[in-house]
Amino acid sequence: MLGAVAAAVALLAASPVQGSLFGPVVSTKGTTFTITTSLSPNGKSIVSAGAARITEQATAPRSALKVGACVMANGSKNSKGVVAALRISISAPVKGSCTGGFAFARGGANRPPRTGTPPPGGFRRPGNFGFAFGQVTKLSGSTLTVKGTDLRTKKAATTTVSFSSKTTLSETKTVDASAVQTKTCAFVRGTSTDKGETVKATDVALTPERNGSCATGFRRPGS
Repeated sequence: MLGAVAAAVALLAASPVQGSLFGPVVSTKGTTFTITTSLSPNGKSIVSAGAARITEQATAPRSALKVGACVMANGSKNSKGVVAALRISISAPVKGSCTGGFAFARGGANRPPRTGTPPPGGFRRPGNFGFAFGQVTKLSGSTLTVKGTDLRTKKAATTTVSFSSKTTLSETKTVDASAVQTKTCAFVRGTSTDKGETVKATDVALTPERNGSCATGFRRPGS
């Protein structure tokens, strides 16, 4: 009886746990890489990314803004509801949907830390803060028509977005494991049987280090 209980406990302990972690890449070998993380029992995590979907953020050319592309824009909104974009992140649709392309930007426990300069106003968004998320249905000069879902109300929304030469354009691209290099930050979503010491990744998002560092952590969902 005690043997059966011990076996059951051992099996439960070895069951994969879903979670996420974020930290600097310190070494790579083939499709496996190591990041440092303060919440791993030994201070680091060895990530197997051979079967993972890997994306990276890079500066995007003006030509990346086109009908059919998925965009996430933020800036200021005028009285007519037009968003003058300070930043636009661009992604290709995944299975015809724009939500998959921004899996790490939709909020929740599996979101990486924000990067870049936050909107002015300390801890509060300005009253004219504007945001648009969805698929580009029309492009005319320096104006986009974006059809998607309001992330706060969860209702369908169509937003007009204007941009200029001062708008920062970035693009999320799908890459292979060779793109994982040291001195980059990796946000990893996957499963682990040892509290994050080793992780089998399902998704990896790469971003540049900011001031030479990245935040870290591996969490059990709900914890």
